Amino acid sequence: MKDYLNYANGGLVYLLAGVVILVVMVQSVVFLRIALKRGKEIGMEKSTMVQAIKSSAVFSIVPSLPIVISLIAIAPVLGTPFSWLRLSVIGSNSYELIAANAGANAMGLESINDVGYDAVVFSNSMWVMTLGIIWGLLACIFILKRYQKAMKNVQKKDSIWAEIMINALFFGMISVFLGRPFASGGIGLYVLLSSAAIMLGLTHLSKKMNIKWLADFALSVSMIAGMALAILFSNIG
Repeated sequence: MKDYLNYANGGLVYLLAGVVILVVMVQSVVFLRIALKRGKEIGMEKSTMVQAIKSSAVFSIVPSLPIVISLIAIAPVLGTPFSWLRLSVIGSNSYELIAANAGANAMGLESINDVGYDAVVFSNSMWVMTLGIIWGLLACIFILKRYQKAMKNVQKKDSIWAEIMINALFFGMISVFLGRPFASGGIGLYVLLSSAAIMLGLTHLSKKMNIKWLADFALSVSMIAGMALAILFSNIG
């Protein structure tokens, strides 16, 4: 199993991942320059724009913590550069694990933690993860505008039906991630329920005690607690 990590953490993968991330960073700088230029055109003061940039940078740290935690969780299995690429651009921890396991299943393994997981299976997981997530981007480019127009028409004709349809789509998506733990049970289900309970408890406490910063950190704390509980449940089992 360790042999494939020599490829997963190899220089070529670092180079390819670095190029893509560099492009995204350049785009961010370009958009920032455009925003500053537009701000000057409409008469915004420089101090106001600088303060907005500082505030955005600070408030971006908290939402990024779950991403960092996810990176720490999947990097030992999928390698640092590819995990870094996936979670820096468009991926999420839940999707990456599902897609990576699907790639392993297609090669006859139970999961990415199987002892037979080698460089060939890893490359298959990479293809599944990459090709599987492309369709969302393509849909946004070619279909999203027409979809939004269609949804507005549905809302005008029957707002209740539109709300039901949106909720059904949302819960259908959630079921994809929750279905396996509930179907298989065991440690995965225990961790899911425990993490959910911690998240609900922290959210309730933040509202009741009016602790705003706790609400911002609730997701990160729940993820860390879930990882710790997974270790605990594994040792107990």
